[in-house]
Amino acid sequence: MSDKKDRINVTYSIGDTHIGITFDPADLPQHPQRRTPVRPLKGRAFGIDLNPNWIGFAAVENARYPSFLKDSTLLEHALIKLDMGKDASPEFVRETLAAVIDRVIGLARKHRCGVITVEKGLGKLRSSGRNRSLNRLLNYWARTVFVAMLQRRARPAGIEVLEVWGGYSSTIGNLAFEAPDACASAAEIARRGIARLAGVKDVLPAFGEGTVARLRKDLPLPVEVESWGGVHRTIKAAKIGYRRPHPDVQQGRRDSYAHGTLASHGHAVVRLHRRRRPGLVFRAAPARPDEAVRDLINQRDGVPSAHVSTSESG
Repeated sequence: MSDKKDRINVTYSIGDTHIGITFDPADLPQHPQRRTPVRPLKGRAFGIDLNPNWIGFAAVENARYPSFLKDSTLLEHALIKLDMGKDASPEFVRETLAAVIDRVIGLARKHRCGVITVEKGLGKLRSSGRNRSLNRLLNYWARTVFVAMLQRRARPAGIEVLEVWGGYSSTIGNLAFEAPDACASAAEIARRGIARLAGVKDVLPAFGEGTVARLRKDLPLPVEVESWGGVHRTIKAAKIGYRRPHPDVQQGRRDSYAHGTLASHGHAVVRLHRRRRPGLVFRAAPARPDEAVRDLINQRDGVPSAHVSTSESG
């Protein structure tokens, strides 16, 4: 009889046309998804906000007082547009989500975040218009597949996945962080992860006199509002536009996805995965764009490409 330490856990799933086999990465020391552990920095976390057709990421730091929004710094944010069809197969969805999770883990490791935070329970994703047809598919993976895949892939990378209560995260995030809607919400979810790790019982940020005024001076609120719940209800009732819109790619720029473009409201845009795969990644344009992005800017402005010699020495 073989030694128990040599055994591995294997999970099978049988579909109409395929059989799926999954190995527990913890049982495989040479698993291809295993990464060299990073030394996480205290007071940092990576947040994820799931929406129909959009996923927001944010790395946040708060090394002083996790309950105070003013002490929370948004280090980096990214936004993914999935663009999956309503008839997408489960295998196609999993492959796309695997590419999303690779981006998540890469960014979390880049900022030395030891924890990735997601909304607890997630609930139903709601959308209107043409996105309504995606709800059934997205509600399935949002509640089950995505988090399960994230937990399985984060563990070999030395990162913990933490679930926190997500109430009012979109309202608070959009008031506190200058980022597109889903990214701002992800930043608040990340801050709640920092608060939870610090042992703070109530993950909602501190609410005191003038809190909202410090965040948004142009947002009129009644003096009797004394909680984040009251802020949320007041904004909804007044139909005040507080959400920062998601960027989108201008028509006619699709040929530049593979190289990056700044055509989208200050965001660099690249493909999520391989060619002919759905998904676009929007990231805030860096202060010093990489060579491919610089070339696109130069082409737009009529400046010679960096590949063309401009030497005046000869």
